[in-house]
Amino acid sequence: MYYELPMHYRQTVAGQVSLEGIGLHSGEKIAMKLIPAEPGSGVVFVRTDLGGLTIPADLDHAGPSFYATVIQKDGESVSTIEHLMAAVYSLRVDDLRVELDGVEVPILDGSSRPFVELLNTAGLKQSSVERSYLHITRPVSVSHEDKKISVYPCREYRVTYAIDFDHPLLGYQELTASLWHADDFYRKLSPARTFTFEKDVEALRRNGLAKGGSLENAVVLGEDRILNPGLRFQDEFVRHKMLDLTGDLSLLRYPMRGHVIAYRAGHDLHARLARKIHESPDSWYLAPWREEERSAAGRFDA
Repeated sequence: MYYELPMHYRQTVAGQVSLEGIGLHSGEKIAMKLIPAEPGSGVVFVRTDLGGLTIPADLDHAGPSFYATVIQKDGESVSTIEHLMAAVYSLRVDDLRVELDGVEVPILDGSSRPFVELLNTAGLKQSSVERSYLHITRPVSVSHEDKKISVYPCREYRVTYAIDFDHPLLGYQELTASLWHADDFYRKLSPARTFTFEKDVEALRRNGLAKGGSLENAVVLGEDRILNPGLRFQDEFVRHKMLDLTGDLSLLRYPMRGHVIAYRAGHDLHARLARKIHESPDSWYLAPWREEERSAAGRFDA
């Protein structure tokens, strides 16, 4: 599957599509619809079970993000949006109405691939409204203890990510990848599934989380073996972290031209970086795609 994206103009889905699935943390069956939206409206989530409450997918509505990415408004929320938003962001779907009859986006197989394929089924429709890009001009960094995440100027959206777990089957993994083209995201990151440790599952459920989790939608690591039949990539774990990062950065609302470098980060640090970027206007500018930059941006395969 290869996606040739329009660089200049905002786009939405060409038609309405829908699916149903289980919520990872709620365990509830949830129906979701993706519906075309007007240029400039952005990505908006609509809780149809709450009378049509609308929650824009942006930093002004971002909630606490530890085990999932959450947006909130008027005391209500939508959670676990990161896998869908990573697909939306990577295919440069600028304007979209997402209707849900529950509290979170269905987890499906724990990756972004089903959402990319759903968007492909819907098709994409280009508007006549120019799209702006977020160009990073100075480094922005956030750290907590030994965890760190930074973004640096770059001609494309590029990610270097490292994870380091005290587990014999995981340990240290590092990957650098160009994600400027949607096909890069589809091939390199979208199939990578969320993961957890068997020893943590019961604690999560006691806290009202992971009620819908199973081997069908997450990679589960036991003490000395992976409980699932197999991995989709040898380094699937770090790839999924990069997927989550992409979904979390989507709350900036503009495709980024910058190189993100992360070490042992997660949803919370991703969100803190996005907020710090937003609050550091001397480190970026918004501008449309320029034709003369097309050859300079190039394609950097990893």
